[in-house]
Amino acid sequence: MTIFIRCDGGTKLGTGHIIRQLIIAKELKKKLPDSKIEFLMKNIPEGIKIVKKEGFPVKVFSQNIDLVSEGKLIFDYLKGKKPDLLIIDILDTSEEYIKLLKNSGAKIVSFDDHSEGKYFSDLRFNILELGEELPAFNLFEGPKYVTLDPIYGKYHNREKEIRKEVNRILITFGGSDPGNLTNKVLKAFKKLDKKLEVDVVIGFAFSYENELRENVKKLKHKINIYRSISSEEMAELMFRNDIGIGAGGLTQYEFACVGLPGIIICEEVEHQNKLASWFQERGVFINLGRGQNLSEGVILKVLLDLLKDYSRRREMSLKGKSLSDGGGLERTINKILEVIQ
Repeated sequence: MTIFIRCDGGTKLGTGHIIRQLIIAKELKKKLPDSKIEFLMKNIPEGIKIVKKEGFPVKVFSQNIDLVSEGKLIFDYLKGKKPDLLIIDILDTSEEYIKLLKNSGAKIVSFDDHSEGKYFSDLRFNILELGEELPAFNLFEGPKYVTLDPIYGKYHNREKEIRKEVNRILITFGGSDPGNLTNKVLKAFKKLDKKLEVDVVIGFAFSYENELRENVKKLKHKINIYRSISSEEMAELMFRNDIGIGAGGLTQYEFACVGLPGIIICEEVEHQNKLASWFQERGVFINLGRGQNLSEGVILKVLLDLLKDYSRRREMSLKGKSLSDGGGLERTINKILEVIQ
């Protein structure tokens, strides 16, 4: 079985798509031990580094290539390799792009494709823009198909304590935090009178660490900084903390799975705000919208209100766990195997 995975990630793009596809690649390798899996990526060093670190080969092409040229390049590269499966995890493709790649003989599986190319895939998953598509035989969407690391399912099955007194808060904005929202949130903590323990998780592509450490010096809270931790360490932190503050992407599903009440601040991409609004409508999180123009005062006020509201935090935890059960990876892999076998 020959499998190719097309995705990108880095400091500016974030790393969610890469992390998701690494989880999927590892699981496919378990199910299909004789398979060959190769990643196809634009020349963004941070993303390529993490994929290679996990032991997968990478075919690299220019950052500046347009979609049509990229499709032709990939098609030419696949010639003679007899690909069985091509997973595409980029946000916007075209009909021409997908049809060309299908001519390679590979089955096409797309993730969170927001443009017309998705309609020509053999199988597609959507977890970022929910409730916007008509049902289709090959469309699987929502929390049921979120490909979290299996460790989150284990924590989902443990009873999370929601304490009346909040003592610990987790701040995490993914692998890169392109909007530097971690530092914005920490600045809001300056005027927080209640002394807390704060776990700050930054990723391998975070580029504002010097500013972060300067901000920490100005705070009276106990601040623990973690960089590039494992999924197991992250799940444990989510389980131990009372409130999470994070971005509007896949982190929300992790918070929900563990049962961590949360405040969501979105990067400057529309799909994050849409997903955060979807969760807010269901009583799982508080969505503060895009973070670029969000004031520290608003962050502080919302946090203070949530600190005082035990019943709301408890309800958020229960509703989150009811939506995200940690079993999406197995369901997704089974659907992919149905298509290629």
